[in-house]
Amino acid sequence: MKVKMILPALTEALSPFWRPIKYHLFPPLGLASIAAFFDESHEIELQDEHVEPLNLNDDPDLVIIQVYITSAYRAYQLADYYRQKGSYVVLGGLHVTALPEEAANHADTIFLGPGEDTWPLFLQDFKTRNTKKSLSIKATFFSGYSSSSSRFN
Repeated sequence: MKVKMILPALTEALSPFWRPIKYHLFPPLGLASIAAFFDESHEIELQDEHVEPLNLNDDPDLVIIQVYITSAYRAYQLADYYRQKGSYVVLGGLHVTALPEEAANHADTIFLGPGEDTWPLFLQDFKTRNTKKSLSIKATFFSGYSSSSSRFN
């Protein structure tokens, strides 16, 4: 399975005056944590638009986009693009949790709250093509990561 994980750029990151040094030092840990749940046989590409232009000439089976308020429009643009190409699109992050109805218009599945606790359930459902439109953590507090490490390869 081909998986593409995207951290869309903040609006100001597309400026010629943008200095991406901070983003080179701190990769998107949320996406790296989710990547750790995949098998080694899965082909995973994690792209951070703050540090590199996105490769949009691909056909991933699954696209995962982390959405912040400052990158929501760009995230929705990318999600709509990949859905039109036939990829299954998942959105998660702070913005999605705050405005799930808005985000749901651009995704096949949205994650509300920490994705690390619900991601294994989603992967099982995705393998059997029995996915849900929305997944959220049921606990009233964050129970911690289900994975002991992030995946950076």
